[in-house]
Amino acid sequence: MPYVISFSWYPPSLANTVAQRYLETLQKYPLISSIKRVVPAAVSSTKEGLEVFLVDEVKQEDVGEALDYAGKFLVEFFDIEGFRYQIKVYNTLNEAMRYIGK
Repeated sequence: MPYVISFSWYPPSLANTVAQRYLETLQKYPLISSIKRVVPAAVSSTKEGLEVFLVDEVKQEDVGEALDYAGKFLVEFFDIEGFRYQIKVYNTLNEAMRYIGK
């Protein structure tokens, strides 16, 4: 099953704003049933600020729906200046090996 991984970065001065928005957005967009959240949120400090990622496991046929959900969720942060994000899809090793005939 593929993983949809969402990364976000923001200055430490925005930590409370981002945390509050996250809680509000989770109320507005509860996790959909096709997503199994493997890592709810992992936070690390960097030289530039805070980096957060979360990992969702989905069935291959649900990748589009999961990307749609992640996109809608993160659009809620657009008005927070300095907040950046990226959404990526990763295949498991078994899936990747199948692509090369292994």
